[in-house]
Amino acid sequence: MPLFRLIWPVAILPLAQKVAAVIGMVLLLAVQVSADPLRISITGNPTTNKTEPAYFFEQLLILALNKTRQTDGDFELVHNIHGGGIARDRAMLIAGAGIDIMWASATKERQQQMLMVPVDLLKNLNNYRVLLINKDSQSQFSNVKTLDDLKKFTVGSGEHWTDGNIFKDNGFNVTFTSSYSGLFKMLAARRFNFISRGLHEIGYDVKEYKDLALMQEETILLKYDVPIRYVFFVNKNNPSLANRVERGLKIAQQDGSFDQLFYQMPSFKEGEEFLKNSRRTQIEIKNTKAD
Repeated sequence: MPLFRLIWPVAILPLAQKVAAVIGMVLLLAVQVSADPLRISITGNPTTNKTEPAYFFEQLLILALNKTRQTDGDFELVHNIHGGGIARDRAMLIAGAGIDIMWASATKERQQQMLMVPVDLLKNLNNYRVLLINKDSQSQFSNVKTLDDLKKFTVGSGEHWTDGNIFKDNGFNVTFTSSYSGLFKMLAARRFNFISRGLHEIGYDVKEYKDLALMQEETILLKYDVPIRYVFFVNKNNPSLANRVERGLKIAQQDGSFDQLFYQMPSFKEGEEFLKNSRRTQIEIKNTKAD
């Protein structure tokens, strides 16, 4: 019996070591898995042009994710360059295939298809519109006082722009195109009379397309009857990402870093100053896509 007591621990020791090693490997693997960064895919090429609106939205997303890094873990932002435009972005996000998050105007249809992060990224600037026109066309617009007066003019729009569809629903003659840069060239070629642009966009447009002799119309300010928010959208099956981004955005709003990034954008700052000091003829248009 004493011999058994001496031999048994020696015989069982290798097995115990093996079990302990296996348990250790499992725990280590679990830690490594949990430490893997959250991979988030967005559309398009990375942009370093700090005056471009797309730069702001990408940087704001990064800011929100950084604000929640300590509580939610690390992340990796990657770009999916597919060249298919906003319609393909939306289709890929809805299918959960290659795009995890996008930014767009909040509409009823989009909220049915995707999960919205309910924080307005543009601080109400998207609710007001001004017109981009040819430089020699100002006199044609100076006497416009009502929406019916404005309907005498034709509109150009991106193929899937919420704005263009709202104008069409309100009885305007709208020409749609899938080419973003082509839209501005079409305006310069007088295929239509104006493009409606947000206050956060118009300053950038005038500078970017200065060679086309375009200008901001000087007398008209359009306002949607119901605000149209500009927000992040994620796949409906990814509420954890939506929650993380929403929490991050709200932290950034509270600590001032949201506004700091916002006012670093020249066209955004110009748009807000313009709104405070505007004496233009304000014309209300029905938001047929209201959320």
